[in-house]
Amino acid sequence: MNLQLQKEQNKGIVRLHNNLIEAIFSLSVDAKKLLLAIWLHSDGKKNELEIYQGKIFDKVGIDFAHLNTKHREEIVEELMAKIITIREVENPQNWQKLQLIRDTDYKNGLLKVNISPKLLPYILEARERLFTRFNIQYIKPLTSIYAVRIYLLAKQFDDTGWREINIDEFRKMLELGNKYYRVFDLKKRVLEPAKRQINERTDINIDYELIKEGRKYKKIRLKISKNKQRVKRKENKKLIEQNKYTELETKLNTKYKNKAVKGKDGLMWYVKSIKALNDKEAEVKITNLQKEVKLVKKIDDLKDIFR
Repeated sequence: MNLQLQKEQNKGIVRLHNNLIEAIFSLSVDAKKLLLAIWLHSDGKKNELEIYQGKIFDKVGIDFAHLNTKHREEIVEELMAKIITIREVENPQNWQKLQLIRDTDYKNGLLKVNISPKLLPYILEARERLFTRFNIQYIKPLTSIYAVRIYLLAKQFDDTGWREINIDEFRKMLELGNKYYRVFDLKKRVLEPAKRQINERTDINIDYELIKEGRKYKKIRLKISKNKQRVKRKENKKLIEQNKYTELETKLNTKYKNKAVKGKDGLMWYVKSIKALNDKEAEVKITNLQKEVKLVKKIDDLKDIFR
């Protein structure tokens, strides 16, 4: 993984191929957020990757560790069952249908994911061109799937300040099916709630205009601008959290570093370092001087792993 990509991943910056944004697929909010977390950690070269549950929470706000087992499995199963349609932006009649995730494995706080190999070229190409770049932290507070979807559609054109979409195509992009055909319902159930969440919680402001041709509404124009106040508040909050976690890490390392750990293999293990993933969990790196192992543990339970 190159240094620039590593820096962007650490900051939560996602580069998403425009064809993937244009892909027509419906997911629950949690499944969509988990998918974005997966794409954030993929370099586009290897289809197998590992993500610690603490990083999932930190990046997109899904407390994967504390979800009940059924809901956690349902989110993963939803991604594995989903087939997406990728249409060429210039020639929508040309399309490709792909499975998002092939298989997964979850053990001791570590989620192992096998991405469909045919998706890798889109992830890789987004590193260099034809991509939309955004900070995944702004997806974190969105609870409406329509807000997530419209946010990504708007971010594709945030440098131009507007985007015009045929209403029928817009409905397909949001997978509305037969719902909200009346303009009143579309505005009340989809556009207004999404606009409110995006403007209050992300780095952009949006507004919209429904355009008539004859007697029917045919197009929607999204108006997009930077939400400078929100970005500034977010940066200040992030600095405060980083300082808080730095202090927590210092306390944990002072208390536990170099201490002996209970080992099932009969060997003596020692704590090499501890990294706070959030205020509830930590990544503990242990070593027996021949190899190293990473564990994800609740901070309150750390005392129980020592001799």
